[in-house]
Amino acid sequence: MTSKSTSGLMIRGGTVLTMDPALGDVPQGDVRIESGRIVAVGPGLPVQAGDEVIDAKGMLVLPGLIDTHTHMWQGPLKGLGAAMWGMADYHQHIFALREKLSAEDMHDAAFATGVEMLDNGITTVLDFCHNVMTPAHAQRSLDGHHKTGQRVLFCYGMLGSFETLAADHVWRLAQVRALAAELPRGPDARVNLGMALGSLEYAGMSLFESEVACSRELGLPMSFHQNVAGQIHEIERAGLWGADMLPVHCNPALESELEVLAGHGCGISFTPESEVGDGRSTRVIARSHRLGVTPSLGIDVPSRVALDLFSQMRITFWLMRNEEAEAERNAGRWPLTRYPGVPFIQPRHLLEYVTVNAARAIGCGDQLGRVAPGCIADVLMLRAGAYSPSLGDPAAHVVLQASIADVDTVIVGGEISKRAGRLTHVDRADAITASKRMRERLFS
Repeated sequence: MTSKSTSGLMIRGGTVLTMDPALGDVPQGDVRIESGRIVAVGPGLPVQAGDEVIDAKGMLVLPGLIDTHTHMWQGPLKGLGAAMWGMADYHQHIFALREKLSAEDMHDAAFATGVEMLDNGITTVLDFCHNVMTPAHAQRSLDGHHKTGQRVLFCYGMLGSFETLAADHVWRLAQVRALAAELPRGPDARVNLGMALGSLEYAGMSLFESEVACSRELGLPMSFHQNVAGQIHEIERAGLWGADMLPVHCNPALESELEVLAGHGCGISFTPESEVGDGRSTRVIARSHRLGVTPSLGIDVPSRVALDLFSQMRITFWLMRNEEAEAERNAGRWPLTRYPGVPFIQPRHLLEYVTVNAARAIGCGDQLGRVAPGCIADVLMLRAGAYSPSLGDPAAHVVLQASIADVDTVIVGGEISKRAGRLTHVDRADAITASKRMRERLFS
């Protein structure tokens, strides 16, 4: 069973990276949690009778990590896309498998992938489920999510079989309406509903517009793949753009299109290893950041990429630093020297990408992504290294030194999902078995 605090839960003596500008970092800090919310942060908080106390001495305490774009049905397919080269390979070897996955496969994939992500410190994920081939595919995916204890924004995928896209559109919208009526709503719900809009280049503006209208009517957040230059302007001219949209990738976006996003207060979801694997430009994340578009990160395709946001932070940091260094070399400024504004990207920015920025991207900026009073108690505790913690900025340690092996404790909504390195209410063996079942059904 999940370990749940009925009175109070106190995390004591850790280095708290609140990610809240008013609180900053709190060395030897305490975090008090009551009824699933953080109620106090600071040094030397009093322990009350009946409190459950977690000793965080020598550890880093930070918000649970948030992934803003992963196709969780691909989790059990890890390694299948390891040697892919570009989008043609992806469509041939991975995307084509959608037609073969059953509803039970979707259940096992959602469960197995969610457990692994939670084990790795990812407390919240936007599951971009673009494999809703039947109504049962969506329902069984949701059933799998409900079992993990992870916080999930289940974005119902409108992109099905290309041959029957328009015909299937009717029942997909009908199921979205039915699910919106029956699922709990709000940031305290573990599983919330969103819409994964059809890619505009495949669905066309008419279907895309009807999906947006349905989402707005139901109050659902939206996300979609944005891989074609000019689409953002096209959507804006159609009067559809809004802060409730999260575009993904955005590699070819024009500067003027990024300015549109900034004007609407939007973010983007960037999936660094996926972008590199598909041969796309990675420059959009720095361009977005500089223009006031808040970047966040996703794993995207676990068929070839590890379910590990620490590695995504690290590779993104070095990609962005490499771009800055290249610009300096091309300008004749070599060896590298520091001057105001250069280097632009700092390690702490990357931690913001997977906490405060990501929370804002999924519409929970006032509830998640910070260790601060009033926020939902999604908290991560990291061991600060087997030999010694890094010197200097603890955020730099998280981005450049930490790994999934350091994840000691995971708390979601005030409930302990992992403690001292062990999951408390689900079993890794069950997730392994679920992956094995899916693989056997798919490939036997």
